[in-house]
Amino acid sequence: PLTVGILGATGRTGGWVLEGCLEKDYKVFALMRSPDKLKTYYESSPVCKSDNSKVDSITVVKGDATSADAIRSLLEAAKKNGSPLDVIISTLGSSNTTIMVKTAAEALVGALDAPNIPRIIWMTSTGINEATDQAKSYPMFGEPSKWFFGYGGFGWLQFNILIPYIIGQELWDDMGYSEDIIRSSEKVYNKTVIVRPTNMDPVSEHTAFSKGWWKEGCGDEKLGYMLIKAEDPPPGKWINRRTIA
Repeated sequence: PLTVGILGATGRTGGWVLEGCLEKDYKVFALMRSPDKLKTYYESSPVCKSDNSKVDSITVVKGDATSADAIRSLLEAAKKNGSPLDVIISTLGSSNTTIMVKTAAEALVGALDAPNIPRIIWMTSTGINEATDQAKSYPMFGEPSKWFFGYGGFGWLQFNILIPYIIGQELWDDMGYSEDIIRSSEKVYNKTVIVRPTNMDPVSEHTAFSKGWWKEGCGDEKLGYMLIKAEDPPPGKWINRRTIA
């Protein structure tokens, strides 16, 4: 089985990554500032409830993802366990009070100084960098277009209302800067897949592993998705967090 490092394992998307890894019998090494948050996961996870031994597949490394030393500790913990990381998955996100994704990218690049490094999956969002025009063409209804001053209806709403006044421009730009940092290292970028999901559904503030959060995960029958490039027309506007994972 794969050995996976997770940055953001107790977040609303990262929690589904954690659950999915255990479903597939992967070994997980999770870097966390507050390991106590996993107690709720162990008690509520359908995977762990069905098989208590799954808990043994998780190794927690205490540390902050914005620290290169902490990420080195994550890498070293897996190596000492005899299972060097095959991949590091980041679902980190900034908040209106803590802007940190660019700093985490800098830490990651700084920590990956060995000749052989794991693959990286780095999550940001639709509408970042070269995918900006793609997101601008989102319609309110119907087909993608740029009929409204170079925007589709939803694209105009997103870039002129939602991002500057609700999401926060600094938070949004932070994701783009993080991609720039990843790309600044040829070695790291060559091993990286940047994932830009569309708008996450449902829009809520339920804490990961809470009853409300578990209920928000879509059923297996709705886990379908499509992969497109930045230059392609945009897909549907919404995607469930479990589907992203």
